[in-house]
Amino acid sequence: MLRWSIATVSMGGTLEAKLAAVARAGFRAVEIFENDLTFFSGKPKDVRARAEDLGLEIIGLQPLRDFEAMPEPMRARNFDRAERKFDLMEELGTRFLGMCSSCSEDSADDKERAAADLAELADRAARRGFRLGYEALAWGRHVRDWMQAYELVCLADRPNLGIVLDSFHICVNKNPIAPLADIPASRIGLVQLSDAPGILMDPMSLSRHHRCFPGQGDHPVGAFLDAVMKTGYRGPVSLEAFNDHFRGAPAAMIARDGMRALQMAGEQLDAGREQQGLAPLRIGTQLPVAAHIDGIEFVEFATGEASRFTDLLKGLGFERVARHRSKAVDLYRQNGLNIVVNREQEGFAYNFHELHGTSVCALGLRFDNPDLALERANALGAPTYFGRIGPGETLIPAVAGVENSLIYFMAKPAEGATNWDRDFVFDKKESQGALREFDHFSNVLRRSEFLSWMTFYKSVLGLVNDPQVEVADPYGAFYSRVIRTPDARLRIPLNIADGGSTAVSRFIDAFGGSGVQHIALETDDIFAFVEQARERGVSFLDMPDNYYDDLSARFIDLDPALIERMRSLDILYDRSKSGEFFQIYTATFEKTFFFEIVQRKNYELFGAANTPVRLAAQVSEQERAGF
Repeated sequence: MLRWSIATVSMGGTLEAKLAAVARAGFRAVEIFENDLTFFSGKPKDVRARAEDLGLEIIGLQPLRDFEAMPEPMRARNFDRAERKFDLMEELGTRFLGMCSSCSEDSADDKERAAADLAELADRAARRGFRLGYEALAWGRHVRDWMQAYELVCLADRPNLGIVLDSFHICVNKNPIAPLADIPASRIGLVQLSDAPGILMDPMSLSRHHRCFPGQGDHPVGAFLDAVMKTGYRGPVSLEAFNDHFRGAPAAMIARDGMRALQMAGEQLDAGREQQGLAPLRIGTQLPVAAHIDGIEFVEFATGEASRFTDLLKGLGFERVARHRSKAVDLYRQNGLNIVVNREQEGFAYNFHELHGTSVCALGLRFDNPDLALERANALGAPTYFGRIGPGETLIPAVAGVENSLIYFMAKPAEGATNWDRDFVFDKKESQGALREFDHFSNVLRRSEFLSWMTFYKSVLGLVNDPQVEVADPYGAFYSRVIRTPDARLRIPLNIADGGSTAVSRFIDAFGGSGVQHIALETDDIFAFVEQARERGVSFLDMPDNYYDDLSARFIDLDPALIERMRSLDILYDRSKSGEFFQIYTATFEKTFFFEIVQRKNYELFGAANTPVRLAAQVSEQERAGF
């Protein structure tokens, strides 16, 4: 039966907690990793009973290691060891044993001997009604790719012996994927899925520490799954991810992320099959399609009763245009940009401010079908939040975002209508200015949360990701991966770092968790804007003078007069093959937050070349301020 599964090795915690988390996430099948049994305080039959109570089928036990082509007396001991595993399988109530290609220096490079050992083991397993799966480890001593493993399975030629197709081992060694479709389904024992980042690292280390779920890395997992399904295989598809951060996170969170990743992989698989004229497989619960995000309706700041934050907004050209009918909430506007300032002294925003200071507590997104978008979010384990409202006010549903901020699901207003008239009393409807778009906003995340939130944005909101960028922080390494809508109307760089004193670490310490560190706003004339903003009292980040000397060396055709103007205003510059980019940052507000102003000329990147300069300048700023 074609269904989603997960291996217990993919999560941390006790076996009891793992099984409970797996069932709660919606799985109905699980692989048991033998180490989990070793540390379990009960008997294997207790695990079986617990799984049955939770509605889980134990689809397999793994792994049997270093088995084939071994010399005597190791060979005899291996068969004894296998029989003990068979006894264990009887108690667990599972009929499948996974085994991996030998890494032992004692194993012989002899296909016939290896196949004979597999055949004999399969015969022993058959007498007890068991099946075996043989998997090629990417670092195996003699068998390192699926073609070699498949050859041994065919040589052994036993009906209860199949190949285990693991996407990690196939993708990390760049084995051919398309020929997988030619394997008879009867020869496939189990299919395992995992992803990994595209970093240069030996396969064993990458596998043991950095595997992740489909869509969280850079491997062609979708192409792998498509090829496997073309074989006609309709057995379990199981997640197997060895990851240090997964093991340190709550099992419930990892199991939920795993199901989200699989549901997304299933959607993409069916979309590709339909394009090829093939019938969709519809694995697992069917999700509502991802609704189209039309843009950002508003960004809400929790500020407390008194705040200098509104002075910063006014300096950037925003005007207060309306007050909420029943709450201490103001609407600041500039062209189509809406910033909500929440000064409430109780409730969600107040509590958020108490924890994090002046900060982004909510984001309002416009959807072409917000009801459909919310239905999808709920189906993927993101429950609906409704805040306190007054009589006659609009009820806007939301789901939890980073650090329990809120993401509101709003409708695209009809022609001539707005989302604001029921709840706000307006002094004026419009406010002109030089800023015209929310360009992007950054989420600074704990490393342990990075993959989880990437999966949330991709599965729940239907975003896509760009390749990861690595830049230098004065105190460590800084990594950024952009999540965006396909049309780039919404762009969110997810930023993490290594090093206890990096900008990311300092933000998390000062903020009290993950959150929005900065919002980038777009203008058509950054020079005029900065000059006007400075006159209105806005302080911008001081850039080192050497940066501009280096700029003239990097871009020798850049007008010296333009460089001097940028130097005088602390504006940064970058260039791509297609266009130019100008950017500037405000001084950091209350140790955590800042705005970025950008001007794009056919440029779609984010000025990563300037990020080390910005980080160094912010370190200097903080040292001068004594924090």
